[in-house]
Amino acid sequence: MSDSKKALSKSFVDNNENVNEDFAGEQIVLSTQKIREIEQERDADEKLQAGKQIVKDLNSAYTSAIRYERAKINFFLEKIIEIQGGEVNPSSGANF
Repeated sequence: MSDSKKALSKSFVDNNENVNEDFAGEQIVLSTQKIREIEQERDADEKLQAGKQIVKDLNSAYTSAIRYERAKINFFLEKIIEIQGGEVNPSSGANF
């Protein structure tokens, strides 16, 4: 069974199983127009936009913390490469 058939109701599939090419083309145009309308409604939805801003604001603290931890990882990886490359003496006090 195709993914599109899985997403649609059985009655829709049954009712449209034997359509002709012209009808199918018309339905594609209508559905494309409907998608555009739905997307415009979504974009104009103030509650949704406010919710997205809340998520963005809440997520920023986590993103900063993750970015900081990744920077630490990269720093220590660079240090390991320096040590393995003999660029610094790990037992030297000059490394601290």
